[in-house]
Amino acid sequence: MSSTNKTPALELNSWIGSDIPSREDFNRDNSIIDSIISEHVQDSEAHATAQEKEVWENPYYIGSYTGNGSASRSVELSCGFEPTWGIVFASGYFPSVNDYNNKADYNYFALFSKRGSTVGVTLSGSTLTVIQSATAVSGTEYRSFNQSGATYIYIAFR
Repeated sequence: MSSTNKTPALELNSWIGSDIPSREDFNRDNSIIDSIISEHVQDSEAHATAQEKEVWENPYYIGSYTGNGSASRSVELSCGFEPTWGIVFASGYFPSVNDYNNKADYNYFALFSKRGSTVGVTLSGSTLTVIQSATAVSGTEYRSFNQSGATYIYIAFR
């Protein structure tokens, strides 16, 4: 005999003292609970996917490259994902160095993104193209993102 009462949401058995529970009652309740929980766990709208969790746990990557002095160079960002934006700067240098004697401004800091970047760097997929100017690009400004022997740090964000 089934229970006299049922729970309001899942209609599981809710016995009173005179009810006699049967195995079928328990099996039915377990089947309902299993079905509801399985449906909930597999609901991608209610739960984050493994890929979404990875983004939350690892939102950025820090890497480096050493400048080789060429005018333009492609640097593969070894972050394992395609960044949406990031920062690149020369280690041990100020973001901008002014050489007043030679009327030169050397830029060692840049932002890059999928939608655009500061002058001197561009991002395409997970490839960063960097510029090292031999002559002033704009007035007295030099792009210095591939200076021979300089170490550059990049921080790539998902």
